[in-house]
Amino acid sequence: MNELQQVLLIFAIIVIVGLYILQKVKARNSDKTAQDVTDAKEKSPRQDAYNALKELGEAHIPLSGRTQDRLQIDEEEEQVPESQLGLSFGQEFDVEKPKANKPAEDTTETAEEANRKPKHVVLEVEDMKPIGAEGERASASDYEPSFGIPEEGIQKTESDSNVEQKEPQVFAIIVMGTDDFLWPKVNQTLQGVGLIPSETGIFVKNDSMGNEIIRVANLMEPGTFPLDQPTNSELKTVGVVLILELPTTVKAPAVMHDMIMMSRKISQRLNGRLYDANRHLLKESDLQAMRDAAVAYESSAL
Repeated sequence: MNELQQVLLIFAIIVIVGLYILQKVKARNSDKTAQDVTDAKEKSPRQDAYNALKELGEAHIPLSGRTQDRLQIDEEEEQVPESQLGLSFGQEFDVEKPKANKPAEDTTETAEEANRKPKHVVLEVEDMKPIGAEGERASASDYEPSFGIPEEGIQKTESDSNVEQKEPQVFAIIVMGTDDFLWPKVNQTLQGVGLIPSETGIFVKNDSMGNEIIRVANLMEPGTFPLDQPTNSELKTVGVVLILELPTTVKAPAVMHDMIMMSRKISQRLNGRLYDANRHLLKESDLQAMRDAAVAYESSAL
């Protein structure tokens, strides 16, 4: 180790020792300041209490001369009359009761009270009679309220209720093609448009309450489908017929629209065409006429 290294080492040791001593001094100073702060905090409440007591001054306010004279009241001796001193044990005092003139006062009070009390007055009411001739008794029907409804209006409503309902009407749309339809294809198509098989052997469309509104039957006799053989490709049919009988639980225009749209979907999927009950080809004007008939039926029912 050369001299330069020794000098550097000694200098480093001196610096380390100096830093250590400086740290110790700072620690002692911080402890002293903390102790002084705590002592000051402890002394401050005591000093405040001492100063407060010192500022109070005298404990009690001195009394004035008049107050002392009032407080110093000599007890007076009780003066007992001679008549009471001579009574033996068990005797009672005779106290003279003053005579009061109360009867006259009572009479005056009763008169005043009588004047103040409310008088009982009887009201005489004449015999109330109903409007009309005298001596006639009014019947219950004479007083029945009309509530602003004329009598003619009431009679009209009663007559309207007796009107018979509109006679039922039946509409039919036939779907046929140039060739017979295979039964599996028909079964798949009918169920695909929202129809469900019925116990009677046909397909039906129900409302939300489960009532039948549209029926679809087989165009071939006896009009039912082989529901127990849904995949039998040997079975065929010449067509299907959609039947709507008014009235139903659904309004006539709405259910007529559903039947027309359903027949169009079936004809498109089976590659068929629409015909009426007489097997005449239906045009767009014929379908519109069926819609108008449903609207007229609904309005006539109302």
